[in-house]
Amino acid sequence: MPKDMSESDALESAKNFSERYVSKGPYEFFPEQEVVSEVQKGLAENHRNKGYRYCP
Repeated sequence: MPKDMSESDALESAKNFSERYVSKGPYEFFPEQEVVSEVQKGLAENHRNKGYRYCP
């Protein structure tokens, strides 16, 4: 598991992942940026703790 990944690196990775995901399909981010940020933080935390970006 990538626990040695810093929180900032994990968050940047989750942001990049979610932005690529949205750009590849007919998707949009939720209109409230605060909600999007919380989901991205959850993805980053799960990536660090469980090794995968499980949906928070």
